[in-house]
Amino acid sequence: MFCPKCGKEIPEGSTVCPECNATLEVASTTAQTSATAEKKPAPVGFILGLVSIIAWFIPLFGYPVTICGIVFSAKQLKSTDSGAKTMAIVGLVLSIIFLVVTLINSALGVLIQLSTL
Repeated sequence: MFCPKCGKEIPEGSTVCPECNATLEVASTTAQTSATAEKKPAPVGFILGLVSIIAWFIPLFGYPVTICGIVFSAKQLKSTDSGAKTMAIVGLVLSIIFLVVTLINSALGVLIQLSTL
């Protein structure tokens, strides 16, 4: 490790540079590292599952939203965090339900168009 002020090599774990007496910020670096490690992935599958509740009205939007919701929720199921896993299950269930609803909406739209011919 090197001193950021004078550039001299200093022993690991030192809090003060023996050459220039500059205070080293070892604790803040550790805090930043632990804060970065605690970031949790966004529950994208859950959010897409919620969006699919509305997106099924227009099948053009319903299909991609529900399919992406299924994919992202399935990936999130591998998480070790129980809260994230629960949200992934909810997102997966919502996405599957509204994929079926989108299919029914599409089929009914086709039947209505055929009946008017």
